[in-house]
Amino acid sequence: MAQDKSFIEVQFPVSKVSKESYKERKANLGQTLTGLGKWWGRKPLVLVRAAILGLLMPASNDAKKDMDIFLKIMTMDKKGLLHRKRKPISVADIFEVLTNREKETYFASNTSLKWKNGLTAEEKLEITNKAWNRFTYDKKITYCVRPEEVSNIDISEWKEINSHLGTTATNLNELVEQLGIKRFGHKAVIGDCFCGGGSIPFEAARMGNDVFASDLNPIAGLLTWSNLNIAGASEQIISNLREFQQKVFDAVDKQILEWGIETNENGDRANSYLYCYETLCPECGYRVPILQSFIIGKGTKTIVELIENSSQKNYNFKIIQNVSKEELEKASKRKTIANYKLCCPHCDKETPIPSIRRDMDDGIKRPFRYNTPNSLRKWKKEDFAYEMTDVFTERLYCIRYESIEKTSTKSNRYYTAPTEQDIKREEKVQEILSLHFTKWQENGIIPSTPIEAGWNTNQLTYEKGWTHWHHLFNSRQLLTHGLFMQNIFELAKSNEELVIGMLGVNKISDWDSKLSIWDSYAGCEIIKNTFMNQAFNTPFNYGTRGLSSISTSWFFNINNFEILNKSKVTLNDARLIQDKSDLWITDPPYADAVNYHELSEFFLAWDKHLLKKAFPDWYVDSKRVLTVRGQGESFKNAMVEIYKNLADNMPDNGMQIIMFTHQDVSVWADLALIVWSAGLQVVAAWNIATETESGGLKEGNYVKGTVLLVLRKQQSTETAYLDELYPDIEIEVKNQINSMHLLDNKEEPNFSDADYILAAYAAALKVLTSVKRIEDIDVTYELTQERKKGELSSVAKLIESAKKIAYDQLIPFEFDNFIWRSLSPDERLYIKGLEIEKNNIYQLSNYQELARGFGVAEYKDFMENTRANAARLKTPNEWANRNIGAESGFASSLLRNVMMALYLIDKEDNVQAGKNWLKNEVEDYWNNRERICEFLNYISTFEPIYNMEHWNSSAKAASILKELVANDMI
Repeated sequence: MAQDKSFIEVQFPVSKVSKESYKERKANLGQTLTGLGKWWGRKPLVLVRAAILGLLMPASNDAKKDMDIFLKIMTMDKKGLLHRKRKPISVADIFEVLTNREKETYFASNTSLKWKNGLTAEEKLEITNKAWNRFTYDKKITYCVRPEEVSNIDISEWKEINSHLGTTATNLNELVEQLGIKRFGHKAVIGDCFCGGGSIPFEAARMGNDVFASDLNPIAGLLTWSNLNIAGASEQIISNLREFQQKVFDAVDKQILEWGIETNENGDRANSYLYCYETLCPECGYRVPILQSFIIGKGTKTIVELIENSSQKNYNFKIIQNVSKEELEKASKRKTIANYKLCCPHCDKETPIPSIRRDMDDGIKRPFRYNTPNSLRKWKKEDFAYEMTDVFTERLYCIRYESIEKTSTKSNRYYTAPTEQDIKREEKVQEILSLHFTKWQENGIIPSTPIEAGWNTNQLTYEKGWTHWHHLFNSRQLLTHGLFMQNIFELAKSNEELVIGMLGVNKISDWDSKLSIWDSYAGCEIIKNTFMNQAFNTPFNYGTRGLSSISTSWFFNINNFEILNKSKVTLNDARLIQDKSDLWITDPPYADAVNYHELSEFFLAWDKHLLKKAFPDWYVDSKRVLTVRGQGESFKNAMVEIYKNLADNMPDNGMQIIMFTHQDVSVWADLALIVWSAGLQVVAAWNIATETESGGLKEGNYVKGTVLLVLRKQQSTETAYLDELYPDIEIEVKNQINSMHLLDNKEEPNFSDADYILAAYAAALKVLTSVKRIEDIDVTYELTQERKKGELSSVAKLIESAKKIAYDQLIPFEFDNFIWRSLSPDERLYIKGLEIEKNNIYQLSNYQELARGFGVAEYKDFMENTRANAARLKTPNEWANRNIGAESGFASSLLRNVMMALYLIDKEDNVQAGKNWLKNEVEDYWNNRERICEFLNYISTFEPIYNMEHWNSSAKAASILKELVANDMI
């Protein structure tokens, strides 16, 4: 084996791992760990598995064989995909990849999806297998289970793996153990000091490694412990825990039924309660329910109407089901709040909500945001309900009941406005809660913790006046959740039972708080979770779940896989860790906008007493003061301390991976200085696209590409000058890109342009961190210097130079090198964008990185689609005659004129129209003919590419127009 290098130092299947990561993300609740609890930014398990295998597997002198073996172990090779295939292939997908002759042979016609009469099963199987072999990787994995869902691979595959690696394994655990022993003399220990949601420790343990996990945050510790001991438990333990969950639920159900707080006079049981806030209209004095929509359910065609009560100067509610399409459309346009203004239905006046709250700016500077005074009453610890004198009060305006027909087991749901008896049941809830409230707070059954000021938490007090965590729950929620907590305390006999109880209450709290909005869309009509995004959003309408709706949160999904390896989970500051690991894999809060410590306090408020009972040695606060925040001088210094400590607790042949999501040059420069100062050297970097479509309350496209920065201990004693490093960087960048080109598969590309640029960053960092000291760089100064936007440090300039070297190497395969260098940045971006689309790559992050690399500030107009994993550029027909003819920029470019010419050919069905446009509109047409022909030749190559069908007409036109232009004469 070549000088003890790991596979991940030399190569990595970024394209396949990206696609598998996306598939895992899209499984949503089907993901292995998400069922256990909410955490932000968990890394896909397949990414963790690939990273660990990449660290443990040695690199040989045969790079291609190494890749084959790696993909075989990951079940990402051809045989592995076939082994993972579970679904039958659809006829439509088979038909799509057949030639016209094959369609005529096997189908009723070459436009019909009906099999030809008389085909045998063997013939159908033969053409199905042929179609499968033609599918792209993306298409194939839609028919496959995830790699983690495959128990093992065929014994013949293990023979080939063992022959190459010198092992005797028959499963992944044995292989991982043997690779660890080969490298370290013992089973590898994987450490993670920012364990968060626990993906890294769980997957490391599941693969067969021993594990050390730590985090400053108790909720992170709880989730990681749960992953290893509950998701990692045997079937028998899971069965016992299910029995415990059922006991608790039955006890809660019995008490609620005895109180009669969910059941109406007909014996029907409520499963959802919808509440709205009310406030006085300052113009007319009416008390107005604040409704963001008058639609309750689009599927059930249910709406709410406001019935004016002039004597009381308020409104009553009327719920109407199964309304007409016209009535539903009319209701969709009605609301009493729009653009954050109260819209009074009585006087038709609009009043901004900040005016109703009487927000004021007193000029005093305070930390965080949402920090100026207003007139909202600040709730006290003993409060659990609104007072009628409050600026905002609360009303129940709709209940969804569920009845069971006596002659059938069919469930019937219906909506109704609250009756007098319903209101009495609401009052009874408050009465019962008031009897238990003080004692329950004292015993930790319901929260009593104050809300600390913070970037996210200030919003709760500023917008609603809430000062303690229990204020985020109404009386019914506190009472029901409190019953669960009480029974967990009474019935739990083991740590596992205490923990599964905490996880259940956390799930219930996430899906049943005053921040849980009602989703009225057809097919939904449900209460959504609190953390639809990474914030505390305080809506004016929310839902409360009855016990039957809560059951789906309490009986959460557990995808268990028994783990028998050693694991240790602690709470600790990463700077103080003394446990040793052979490999450290961390996902630090680097330049991260998520305030984990604040968001997790929502759950910690409920868990404190149970946590202390389960883990007496653990503290039960979020340790905000010690939290490593993702920016600023103190953060950088903390990161140096942390990674120096990890390096000290790692053997000389140990390695580290830092995961982060930024591709900004300045961020890379800071990170380079951090790892360098910590005594570490960069040896490789790979970018894995893990983006999914944005959802919830987010707007726009939220791109996530995870960079794996691979590190070793720095062993050099050499000193260098900065200018001496530039030639070395140029050589390293070119070598790195050339080696990636040689390894790449043109038919199924592994590397995108973004990967090559990232490799250039890594090459620069590799050279930079390979020396002990650089005379021109004062590390302390660089780490403490605050820079203006756009100002680059000396290290950032060095990385920027590497990027420029890389872009000079990234010339499209079919494009002339000389002409390429004459193109404008906009044109280069467009041609490279088309190249990545040809290669079946649709991540928006690739276009963003290209735009940065070519220095194109505005490129959004280029895009026909900006959805994650569906991003692509406009065709000539999609451009039509828009954005053409300006004096500068893409609109005046030669490429834009070429695309206009192709559009005119298609529009007028006349190739001469395109030629005339070029001759009349392109300045210096005769001297530009060679460049025009190069553009047309490139576009003409799209015609036979199946995923470029939307370019077909333009590609055909380009082929003909190229001949006309090439043979044109004065």
